[in-house]
Amino acid sequence: MQVQHQGAALSLVFFWVLVFAIGYAHAGQATVFSTGTFSGSFVNTQSDTNGDGIKGSIFTGAGEDSVSGKFTTQSVTEHFASGETTCPNGNPGFVLTLVPGTGAFVNRIDGGELMYGQYTAETQCFDPFTMTLFYSYTIQFTGGTGRFVGATGTSEGQGTATILFQDVANNMFGAGSGQYTTTLILLTAD
Repeated sequence: MQVQHQGAALSLVFFWVLVFAIGYAHAGQATVFSTGTFSGSFVNTQSDTNGDGIKGSIFTGAGEDSVSGKFTTQSVTEHFASGETTCPNGNPGFVLTLVPGTGAFVNRIDGGELMYGQYTAETQCFDPFTMTLFYSYTIQFTGGTGRFVGATGTSEGQGTATILFQDVANNMFGAGSGQYTTTLILLTAD
């Protein structure tokens, strides 16, 4: 329990150092590094932009960032089958790759500010025996509200998801979780 309080205290100290640095910096940019975790659920959409029968999906979740704190998130992505491979658990699986231009997200920081952007890459390994997806992604921030107006930067993450329900029409529902590292560039003012 004490370790959690120390981590929270260090995050709070870092946050105030960041606020002080941004509050007193000249107009320009501040680079913020953070890590975090998230979890939630996903459901398919009816969108199939490339007509291959693999529907897009919407993920809705919540997480905690080492700098900005608690947040909720929602994203949409669509993938296509791009080969066969061995998944990280050792089982044979299928590679699914992000259909270019189909990934977008919005994060709502506790307090109401928004951060949003797009997926630049995502790869999944689907193990049909355990109904597990192993994934990694890269996103690019394209803006937000409040202190995130004009925000840019990137984030890389990875995690796992499990399909809990799937029917013959390829409608599905599942749960997922993961972790990430972020380099966020914020605009600063005088």
